[in-house]
Amino acid sequence: MKFIVVDTNILIDYAKGYAEWVDDYLQLSSPVNLVLPTIVIAEYFASRALEDEKEVHVAEKTFSLFKKQDLTESIAKIVGKILRHKSHPTTASIPDIVVAATALFLNAELATRNKRDFAKIPHLRFFDPKYDQWER
Repeated sequence: MKFIVVDTNILIDYAKGYAEWVDDYLQLSSPVNLVLPTIVIAEYFASRALEDEKEVHVAEKTFSLFKKQDLTESIAKIVGKILRHKSHPTTASIPDIVVAATALFLNAELATRNKRDFAKIPHLRFFDPKYDQWER
């Protein structure tokens, strides 16, 4: 089973209808699990738009489509190692590093439009739907 960790910017794009490739991967016949780290949900909920209960309902419905991954002790240790070795760009936030550590923990690819904040993290692989091997 292949895993793709979804960064906040991809989730926002999907919610706005811009990341149409996500629908292909959410199909039951897909051999891929799209994973939302719960830190991504936190970042998404930081939006002022989520003051509106209708938007909260839409967000909850969207989140339900994805597999969730909580920050576990194992992932936290990967975060610590990345921070200890300073093997991340200075522009990367703690949530970015948690997302990257989640991808590393799951041996997954990371779907993001912001590769700059993840570029120096060793062994992190990026997902590009244009070049994916899964035939739809």
